[in-house]
Amino acid sequence: MPEEVKQVEWQHIDKLKYYTLGSAFFIGINAVLYPTDVIKTRLQVQRANALYKGTFDALFKTLKSEGLKGLYRGFLVSQLSVLAGHFYVTSYEVSRSKMSFLSDGSRGFVAGGFAAVMEQFLANPIVVSQKLMIQGQGETKAKLKGAAHISTDVFKDQGVRGFYRGFLASLLTGALGSAVWWGSYGVYLDVIGHYAPDGSSHLLIQSMSGGLSGLNAAVVGNPFDIVRTRLQVEGGKSMTITFQDLIKKGGPRSLAKGILASITSWVTSSIIMIAAYETVKKLSLNKDAIHLFT
Repeated sequence: MPEEVKQVEWQHIDKLKYYTLGSAFFIGINAVLYPTDVIKTRLQVQRANALYKGTFDALFKTLKSEGLKGLYRGFLVSQLSVLAGHFYVTSYEVSRSKMSFLSDGSRGFVAGGFAAVMEQFLANPIVVSQKLMIQGQGETKAKLKGAAHISTDVFKDQGVRGFYRGFLASLLTGALGSAVWWGSYGVYLDVIGHYAPDGSSHLLIQSMSGGLSGLNAAVVGNPFDIVRTRLQVEGGKSMTITFQDLIKKGGPRSLAKGILASITSWVTSSIIMIAAYETVKKLSLNKDAIHLFT
């Protein structure tokens, strides 16, 4: 018989348990996955005179010239994203719970897009971590700036608006990626659950669904992600100008810059994050809801 994979709804969760366990889980997971974001960002911002030939070349050169710490530039600042992440998840779960009249795929798509829009108001200023990521490339004795120094420079040069550079691109990238991810996730749960052997692990089905959803989001969102990253790191004037400059100098192939790193990051993080997220939700169940998922 097909496996029906039930999703834990927001009303089933003990919120104090969830936020406590979730913070610990996600900080640990971010520590594991952060290097892929560093490599992806470095690949996306490099120009024609490329320092890196590809994902693995970027990885080896970073380790050779900067050591392991090169893969964790801006890590502490980026952990502010855990707060933004909780805001995102809460927005997603609450809005999703209000749309029970839709299919899982449809309400996932709508709620995912809405949650990403809400998150961007908190997450966009973490552009500072991206500036930290690209420091010291190919240099062994580079003088590096700290987060406070970079933040001061951004504010001095551009004011508060500097922290929201590329906001529209971030909004489109985040909303599109999130909508595609959660919409795909609901569909994949049903499809994989339908064909899975009787008694299959629900966590395995959820993890597989998450990985495939990450693949979809990476492919669809990569061009927007490149434009957003360049706007935030280099201070471009607009999405249109940045996009035109990208095509003019690199051709259509430039829209695939960092695609392998992006897919690796999305798929890996999606599998780990959804497994952790669904586990945290089950560990945070209200006493009255435990019997529904056993």
